[in-house]
Amino acid sequence: MKNYILTLSALFAGALFCAAQTVNDGLIYGQNDNLYGTSRYRALSGAFGALGGDLTAVGQNPAGSAIFANHYASFTLGYNKKNNDGNYFGSNTTADESDINFNQFGGVLVFNSVQDNLLNKFAIGLNYDTTRQYDDNTFLRGVGDTSISQYFLNNANGFTVDNFQVRNGETITDLYQFLGEQVGFDAQQGFLGYEAFVIDAVDDANPNNTQYVSNTGTGAFTQAYQVETAGSQGKTSVNIAGQFAEKWSFGLNLNSHFIDYARFTSFQEANSNADATTTDVRFDNRLDVEGAGFSFQLGAIGNLTESLRIGATYESPTWYSIDETLTQDISTTRIENGNFENAFVRPNIINIYPSYELRTPGSLTGSIAYIFGTSGLISFDYSTRDYSQLQFETGIDDNFTNNNLFINENLQRANTIRIGGEYRIERLTLRGGYRSVESPYEDKSIMDDLNGFSLGLGYNWGNTTLDVSYDYSERNYSQQLFDTGLTTRGNINNDTSNVMVSLGFNF
Repeated sequence: MKNYILTLSALFAGALFCAAQTVNDGLIYGQNDNLYGTSRYRALSGAFGALGGDLTAVGQNPAGSAIFANHYASFTLGYNKKNNDGNYFGSNTTADESDINFNQFGGVLVFNSVQDNLLNKFAIGLNYDTTRQYDDNTFLRGVGDTSISQYFLNNANGFTVDNFQVRNGETITDLYQFLGEQVGFDAQQGFLGYEAFVIDAVDDANPNNTQYVSNTGTGAFTQAYQVETAGSQGKTSVNIAGQFAEKWSFGLNLNSHFIDYARFTSFQEANSNADATTTDVRFDNRLDVEGAGFSFQLGAIGNLTESLRIGATYESPTWYSIDETLTQDISTTRIENGNFENAFVRPNIINIYPSYELRTPGSLTGSIAYIFGTSGLISFDYSTRDYSQLQFETGIDDNFTNNNLFINENLQRANTIRIGGEYRIERLTLRGGYRSVESPYEDKSIMDDLNGFSLGLGYNWGNTTLDVSYDYSERNYSQQLFDTGLTTRGNINNDTSNVMVSLGFNF
């Protein structure tokens, strides 16, 4: 508790620069490429914009609640598995993660007009969806020619060695905290590298020295990098909708969002270089994130004929307020006087960064569906979202200029296509779907397009429905290890599989 109080003072000092917030983090919180929700919705790959009649679909197009014929409630449980195949300097690795979770619950109340007027039906609803599960595991391993020492060198150069030397009566914790509050994040990183003997001052006896050298030598470096993430992101929607003249439905969603995210990264390096004095390095970081946000949606569904429907949705930007904390430690092995010596630098400090605002881009969706009486349907959605409008903001000072500049220059408008269909055999329904999501990056070597398909079954007992779905998606992307110095990228192929079960009740 003492460390928490000490580090909290950084908020009031206003001098702490947060390097934790990156463009990739903004996309993690704001990218809308994930398939979530009820089994029926997922079985059609989310192609529900002109259909309605499903609680997650109401979260896509708020007019969809007016399509329900009666009161309805549902909840959804799911099994999620992610597999990541990595390649780093030609070495292949595999890591996976799986979990069982609660994905959706909600209900809608439908009221038919008792008078002969234009409004023939209205509905109010409340629904929760887990929009993203963060549980994941990625592992890279290979032999490269650039050391982690370059990261610490880039952060240390320009700072006097006097900044990094622990004084009498001072602890590592004290100095690490002081640097974070009064100097900056990069000074903290330089201090960690210096204190752990990864780097050394060119002239250690000169307190004004500002140049540093690597202790890991030159040659080959065996490296391993693991990223473990956990948590979830969710959305609660309050909905109201009305159907007019039994032909046009209009709706509004007010959405409350949350983020609960943790990322642990562990980097390890070993070398046997002849000119190295430090042979082994382990550098661990843990980032914890909490956020809350708001958005709204406006939607419409029109019955052009008895069989043909169209839909349109506007989704506003989501305005998030985000809090982040970071903990770090580093350990090394070095050769000193012919002996192996270990160094452990654990500041035991939680860096509490100033809250910041993140605005994620809104979207427009157009939909069309054709219903084959009681036999089945086919549905198509097209959505567009401009990721160059993603923006970091802070009320303390503008630490995010570089992030926003990178976004403007490197992110693009991304389009999504969703196609789904159903075929009914009495009480049994067969379902399938396909989706394609464009990369938000202009350079697809950073993140490629996502493609996925889905299958499902449904059974209707009248008052109760049971739906089961399976969906699969695949995407290639590259993982940059650090933001400076060691900026090598590892290539990762990610595939995600989900099995969902939904139970619904008509009443």
